[in-house]
Amino acid sequence: MGSSSSASAGKAIGVIVLVFLSGFATGYLGFNLVESLDPDRDTEFRIETTLTDLSSKLDLNPSQMEQIRVVLDDVIMEEAELLNELKWNQKEARERIMQYLTPEQSQQFMQMLDIAFQP
Repeated sequence: MGSSSSASAGKAIGVIVLVFLSGFATGYLGFNLVESLDPDRDTEFRIETTLTDLSSKLDLNPSQMEQIRVVLDDVIMEEAELLNELKWNQKEARERIMQYLTPEQSQQFMQMLDIAFQP
């Protein structure tokens, strides 16, 4: 019965690590996909493109365009802050996991992360 519970604990830890890696990979890949689709497009370009599109479809007046520009500026800044926070959280989680691993396990863990985040 002791080996069964240790096997279950091992499986549970494996699932937790897999879930963490999956979430980490999803966030990383999602961020890199967005960046790779828009490498040369800066914030101002995104705002102008969105405003042009909205203006043509909704017949916005100049006052509306300026108000919407402020909203878009705010949203883009919030997105940047959230992405930075996500990166920091992922880095912190990785460092916290690493403190419990042996040097060999740490090396293997880093290899697993490298494989998960290959383009």
